[in-house]
Amino acid sequence: MHAPGPHSLSQRLRQVTAEHHARVERSGPMPALLRGELGRTAYCTLLRNLHPIYRELEAALERHAAHPDLAALELDRLARRAALEADLQTLHGGRDWADALPLVAPAAAYAAHLRALSASWPERLLAHVYVRYLGDLQGGQILQRIVARRFALDGEAGTRFYRFGPDAPADLSARLRAALDRPHLDEATRAAIADEASVAFLRHVDIFEALPVSDAEPLRADG
Repeated sequence: MHAPGPHSLSQRLRQVTAEHHARVERSGPMPALLRGELGRTAYCTLLRNLHPIYRELEAALERHAAHPDLAALELDRLARRAALEADLQTLHGGRDWADALPLVAPAAAYAAHLRALSASWPERLLAHVYVRYLGDLQGGQILQRIVARRFALDGEAGTRFYRFGPDAPADLSARLRAALDRPHLDEATRAAIADEASVAFLRHVDIFEALPVSDAEPLRADG
């Protein structure tokens, strides 16, 4: 089992983003989701706005699969896009979710930012790998139970986003941290990745604050 050292990249990212992480959990629909009170439409809207993040991140990671700083990532085990789409089809009731559910401006901006990183600074994608996939492997396992109970779901239908097949989430989490800690990065690059992780969390705050917190609430005016 990988135990990150005090100077490892994953530990550094954890330290610099702790405050931002807590802020994300207090933003927009997240408190209601964590309490098991978020409505189905609001939850689907949340997933719909996560979708372009995974679409662009996973396309970028596939494109740079041979990059020396990204090659150790197990994208085939981590990728969430297909599972996210399956949950939206199940919970929204069809394949029209992309047209029926709104995409807020901060989510579109985040997707564009990931495309820009892919073009110019692919090593900085490690920050977004840390933010998204470690969150799915850790807190996402709590959300799986909350979502299944909230919407009375049986089996995997509607909660595939939080399921990683035969791999234990704890094992995948340890292997992901090991992959993050493996690259031999200079200090300037490590600092840039740490800054990028903070940017990623703040972009999540922007997205969540633009989303409805109940099925009856419209999008925020700035969303």
